[in-house]
Amino acid sequence: MNNPVFLSGLNKIYSKFDIFFVDLWGVVHNGIECYSNSLKALKNIKKRKKIILISNAPRPSHSVQKFLNKINFNKKFYNLLITSGDLTRFYLKNFSKNKCFYHLGPDRDKSLFINLGLKKTTLNNANFVVCTGVNNNKDSLSKYVPILKKIKKRNLKMICANPDLIVHRGDRTEYCAGSIAKLYEKMGGKVKYFGKPYKYFYEYICSVLKKKYRKNINKNKILVIGDNLNTDIFGANNFKVKNLFIAGGIHKSEWNKKNTNLANFVIKKNKDFKINYFQNELVW
Repeated sequence: MNNPVFLSGLNKIYSKFDIFFVDLWGVVHNGIECYSNSLKALKNIKKRKKIILISNAPRPSHSVQKFLNKINFNKKFYNLLITSGDLTRFYLKNFSKNKCFYHLGPDRDKSLFINLGLKKTTLNNANFVVCTGVNNNKDSLSKYVPILKKIKKRNLKMICANPDLIVHRGDRTEYCAGSIAKLYEKMGGKVKYFGKPYKYFYEYICSVLKKKYRKNINKNKILVIGDNLNTDIFGANNFKVKNLFIAGGIHKSEWNKKNTNLANFVIKKNKDFKINYFQNELVW
């Protein structure tokens, strides 16, 4: 297995690829503001290439765009945005036979269910559960044990619209829907995940691109850029495309606070994940 290659700048490999699948949180922004170096890199990529933002946000892309606009990240930096919420909606609209669901998550995610012909109901009347995250950003996982026990007692299937386990908002760590779903699985519950790192999310993205640009997508010309080994990099591995790992994102504390050499950390992780390239932050 080849060792990962450190990139002093993305410009070193830019010409090898036509489409860039770029993660948002941890690569472009920290939940509060954008990273200036990332913006410069995206501007340069977009001059001649396609930038597809892919996010595990449990909301439709138009809803996420509103948030991005608030932090001054607009369409001049990318071509298309596709979220795990988009794929969840596609599944619920086209493949879900049951119509009554219980929503486990905050009200801000309610746009996920608009115009799907579904009925939000109580847990006792639900046919399945859709989990989009914790109700309050400060919640602990233990708070959700009682409701998960009730869901398990009814043996309901859970749809997880965001496989991420945690996210860093500024300096604060928050739980995502993936952590709740994993807890439910430990109780013996059944979960279907939508988003990274699952292969069908990338297949869905390519189907959207094929329809939009009216041509087949060459996987050899795709580069995935992300900061999460378990979703972004593992997802790239599952889909068999090249990747660029941004080590200064969600995994930063694993090597930075322990005074571990970045290259050694990445090489060690390369035993579990195939990492092609790496940077501390996205730099052109």
